[in-house]
Amino acid sequence: MHERCANQRLFRLGVQVNSKPFEATALQIICLLIGLLALAPGQKALATDITLLAGYQFNSDFDTEDFEAGSGDVGVDDDAVYGLSVDFVFMGNETQRLGFYLAHQKTEFEDFPGPYDRGLDITHVHFTGMSYYPSGNFEPFVMAGVGGGFFSPDDSGLDDETQFSMQVGAGFNYLLGENLLLRFDVRWLPTFFSGSGSAFCSGGCVVRLNADTYSQVQANAGLMFRF
Repeated sequence: MHERCANQRLFRLGVQVNSKPFEATALQIICLLIGLLALAPGQKALATDITLLAGYQFNSDFDTEDFEAGSGDVGVDDDAVYGLSVDFVFMGNETQRLGFYLAHQKTEFEDFPGPYDRGLDITHVHFTGMSYYPSGNFEPFVMAGVGGGFFSPDDSGLDDETQFSMQVGAGFNYLLGENLLLRFDVRWLPTFFSGSGSAFCSGGCVVRLNADTYSQVQANAGLMFRF
């Protein structure tokens, strides 16, 4: 991890590394979050939740004023999403967690203008906080997070978009054993673009946005390992 973080610093100085820009930025955020969590006081050695998630992400359309070779909104297909959540007990309080969340979806544009590859990778990296309300084997929770949304078209002629994003959500864990739990959650993830700004540029810009907020909703299930 230290070596990869160093590579990201070289990337920012213009040195070539073997990763896409959005992946480099995502790794920088993860490095920062790990550093912040390591400095957080009151952490217990045996109080880490690692969750592997799979689910479905519903994507709204990009609300546009116009775009090349046509007019109207640009849709994004709904598709599977995969995630990783790492959470730590905060200040010795077993019902409070701080952590980070990484989610990735491979999808494509609908009715995208021009002779472009329609493939699109969407990644969210968030710093998160959670509150648990345990009752028997159930642990209902609410959560929120802030971070970045990374939209990377497969077509090398189109620019990536990196924007501020956040999440709010709720769900529950179910205790299967001392260190194994099931997790189910639903999350709303708004990403904040500048209204009437351009996006996915290629010489000229393909999309001119007409709204500040792009919304996505996730429904996830996964296995949690508690250490």
